[in-house]
Amino acid sequence: NRLVVFGGDLANSLDPALHCFDLQRRRWSDLAVSGVFPPARAYHVAIPYGGGVIIFGGVGSADEFLNDTVLLRVW
Repeated sequence: NRLVVFGGDLANSLDPALHCFDLQRRRWSDLAVSGVFPPARAYHVAIPYGGGVIIFGGVGSADEFLNDTVLLRVW
């Protein structure tokens, strides 16, 4: 019952945070993540997996194409 969003394009910068939207309460919150946090990015792929979210690729802050995969454990 949650929508998890990582990063994104903020017009002049990239968002480095992990956000959660509670679909029942209709409220946004920021999620804490343990371990290595990936660099900010946009245009990436994110899928739920086990106890977290897998993030792949995207475009980084210097408009470089990213080719990394990270598992963020969020629940």
